[in-house]
Amino acid sequence: MYALAKQLKLVITTPVGKEEQAANEVIDILLPLDENIEVRKTKYPGVILVYSSYNSHELAKELYNTPTSTIIRIVPCDICVETSLENIVKAVVELVKGIFNENIKFKVDCIRRGRRVKSSMEVEQYTGWEIIKRYKSKVSLRNPDYIVKVEIVDEITCIGLLKPNEIYRKKARSG
Repeated sequence: MYALAKQLKLVITTPVGKEEQAANEVIDILLPLDENIEVRKTKYPGVILVYSSYNSHELAKELYNTPTSTIIRIVPCDICVETSLENIVKAVVELVKGIFNENIKFKVDCIRRGRRVKSSMEVEQYTGWEIIKRYKSKVSLRNPDYIVKVEIVDEITCIGLLKPNEIYRKKARSG
């Protein structure tokens, strides 16, 4: 499964019990962009993964801008690594290289599913400290220039570097 993680492009949340319907919506919307799109349910209720060769941010925008009934949150993945605190910190430091400096404000936001790391807070703190140490960037929880989004799903960690307007949240329609 780890070899496929290189093509993991989106982590999507959906209401519990609506995973199959959400997967069908994703395929219907994204198939014209990528005929090899693949959607997988996880063992975690309300979480599906999208594999593609297409740009993750473009896929996320397409899903966000198309009416759906079951998609709540869409997280684009810029890089995926095997889950460990060390791998996550190293990948984030590399991802922000050349972008972050002393004038950049950021926050790290982690959601952990599984037990490969101790806690989401540990990932956020260690990653934040390393960014501050290397790039002299400042933490801003309320008004960041960038959000480092870390989505852990067991052995795969998806990391997205997002601007605040790239947080894709939708309201699922009831029914």
